[in-house]
Amino acid sequence: ALRLLLMIVGAAIIVWIAVTISLRPLYRLSEAIAERSPNDLHPIRQSVPVEVENLVETVNSFMVRLQSALDALRHFTGNASHQLRTPLAIISTQLALSARAGSLEEAQAAALKGGASVAHAEHILAQLLRMANIDAAGSSEKHDFSAIDLVAVAQNVTADFVPRAADAGIDLGFEGEGEATILAEPLLIGELIGNLVSNAINYAGRGAEVTVRVGEQAGAVWLEVEDNGPGIPPEKRAMVRQRFARGEANAAPGAGLGLAIIEEIAGLFGGRLMLEDGAEGRGLRARVVFGGAEKAP
Repeated sequence: ALRLLLMIVGAAIIVWIAVTISLRPLYRLSEAIAERSPNDLHPIRQSVPVEVENLVETVNSFMVRLQSALDALRHFTGNASHQLRTPLAIISTQLALSARAGSLEEAQAAALKGGASVAHAEHILAQLLRMANIDAAGSSEKHDFSAIDLVAVAQNVTADFVPRAADAGIDLGFEGEGEATILAEPLLIGELIGNLVSNAINYAGRGAEVTVRVGEQAGAVWLEVEDNGPGIPPEKRAMVRQRFARGEANAAPGAGLGLAIIEEIAGLFGGRLMLEDGAEGRGLRARVVFGGAEKAP
């Protein structure tokens, strides 16, 4: 019995030592995580037993996604505070002017300017939210894209813009027939086309012609919106593709996010945006090419 007791005690000591040594890397991992700053979401590089490596890789993957989400949130709040500061200041000024107005006409004029600033702020906020949605879709690991007919979507979006184009004195038309299928998300593709057409209407000028075209060639589906307005000088085309970049100072009001939204949506679906001269060197042709588009089953 004494020998059996000594064997049991010895075995317990050996097991305790073995477990302690085996768990030491986990203790170091726990200490490394506990000492981290809440803002430090870099992957864990601590040495751990083979059995726990998959768990550490899963935690690292989660931390990378969390860092991406936090970066997108900081980017959105920073952009929103920067872009909304000017219209909010104008609104405050116009409210103060309307309160001190000496006549009804002055108060109404101040109210109209304030209302225009409110509409501008709403437009900026809507575009910022679109950018946030695009960033979230781009960072998502799961993409549930479906086969859509780009001809039908472009035709419907163009028809929606006909009344606005008529009010602006612009001849808006569509060219395309048959089917041109791509794998994409219908709402975002509609947003892309809408931004292209809206930009053309805003900047082409009264009396201009805007044409939306869709076609397919050599396995690639392309969409283009062409106008015969003033266009964009070649040396400025790289600049206007950036976020919050604007064209000429007397251009239509906006946040400078239209082309950035178009380019990011196109990239999400494997497309690329090109800015070219229009026909006979006049105006601008904005072309989006979706390479290697797949046919619907």
